[in-house]
Amino acid sequence: MLSHDERAELDKIEHWFETADPALATALRRGKPIPSTAPLLVLTVLLDVAAAGLLTAGLLTTSPALTLCALLAAAGGAVAHLAHFRERR
Repeated sequence: MLSHDERAELDKIEHWFETADPALATALRRGKPIPSTAPLLVLTVLLDVAAAGLLTAGLLTTSPALTLCALLAAAGGAVAHLAHFRERR
């Protein structure tokens, strides 16, 4: 059994969790882990790298097809960044 002081400290910690990260507090109450955003982060980084590489190749070779592919990859990267940002909130 916890003493009154220990219980008060645990209540303070619980309140801090609820205000600082409500999603984590809810997940801890339910006992379910928060889903990982790592695969989405990997996709985001890969799209960024692909867009940069395709844009560089398109500009060096003056190829409109490569430049168009770079723009499409950049658009996909922007969508992935937005999705990753929403997942983190």
